[in-house]
This record gives sequence, C-alpha cells and structure tokens, in this order.
Amino acid sequence: MFRVLPHKQIYEEIIEEIGSRIRSGELPVGAKLPPERVLAEQLGVGRTSLREALRAMKRMGCIRSVVGDGNYVDRVLPGHVALPLSMMLSQGNALAADVIQVRQYLEVHMASMAAASATEDQLRSIREAIEEMESQIREGGNGVEGDNRFHLEIAKASQNKAFSIIVELLAELLAESRKATLSIPGQPVKSVEDHLRIYAAIQSGDAAAAEAAMADHLMKAHQILVDSDTGN
Repeated sequence: MFRVLPHKQIYEEIIEEIGSRIRSGELPVGAKLPPERVLAEQLGVGRTSLREALRAMKRMGCIRSVVGDGNYVDRVLPGHVALPLSMMLSQGNALAADVIQVRQYLEVHMASMAAASATEDQLRSIREAIEEMESQIREGGNGVEGDNRFHLEIAKASQNKAFSIIVELLAELLAESRKATLSIPGQPVKSVEDHLRIYAAIQSGDAAAAEAAMADHLMKAHQILVDSDTGN
C-alpha cells in the first residue's frame, strides 16, 4: 500500500515515492504497478499528475509500458537522479541546447566506437529503434521514445560500459533535449533520416562516416534549439 502524499511538488513527490519502493526492492524489476486509477487513489493524487510522473520515469528508463497490460518496473536508478533533473528541465530550450553541446562531446565518439565494434544483435537493436521511432511518428507522436532507444543502443554498441551508464543515468535530461528538438514541425522525419545515415555508417563499419553523421545530426539539433530560443 502506498502512502498518501502531501500536495506540494506533487510530480516530484510521486517519482520519489515510487522510486523509493523500487530501490528498496518492494517493487522489484519486472513487477507490475497497480492500474493508474488504483495507484492514484493509493497515493492520494490526481491521475494527471500521476501520468506526468510515470512519463518522466519511463524517460528515465525505470518503468516501461506494455500496451493493453500496464506499467512494469524495468530498472533501478539511483535515488539522487530524478529530482535534480526535473528541476533543471524547467529551464527550457536554453538548457536543452547546452545539453546537446555536451552530447556532441560524448555521442560523436560513441558512434565511431560503435562502428568499429557493434555486434549483429546490436546492429539489429539500433535498426529496431529507428523502426520504433518511425512507427510512433506515423501514429501522430514525435518519436522521442524511439529516439531515446536509438542513442542508448549506440552507447551499448560502443562496448564502453561508461557510455551506457552515463546515457542511462541522464536518461530524463537527454530525453528532454531530444523532445525539445522533435517538437519543431517536420523535425521528427528529418531526425529519422539522420538516424538512418548514422545507422548505415555504423553497419558498414565506417567509423569516420559514423562520427561525421552523428556530428552533423547533433549540430543541426543544436542550431534548431538556438534559433527557436532566440525567435529566429
């Protein structure tokens, strides 16, 4: 049974409450959360606030949704991650543009390493992430879930565990930088095209081409956010 929460900073309180149950093992990896109506009643919160918190936890990678079934615990994240990031995200596109600059240092080299070391299974996972993004866009979404998965799969394919850990720990912040870009009309389709070029370079084992394709992708994303923040 969940405790009724005080009605202040409710979005963050929900994340912390559910997150603490996950970290304690009360809700182990693979456990199914109660239905939204039941969970909202147990927490004493509105379903809108609950859904907002669950969406954030999905972006962080600690909860996954199964269509027609419900929400499941997917990963345990450190307790210090969720709340600071949620406060940072309120700064908007200026922060998102700064995040992309950080990503340029990490992900360009990450793509190069993936081209040199990705396994067949990892290449398949990268391709499936692009297909997931395409499917989400066809259904009227912005494709951010597939986008997140695409970059995480590249991190895994680099065979550098630190890259994977960094991408997973910063999942919410990285997701927000992608979502800010993908909110621009027409950008989701352009992003898929970039992803296909990155994937083709990684699949062919061309480290220089993978590096260049990722650098171009992130440079364009950064410029889009700078322009949108200045009104250009």
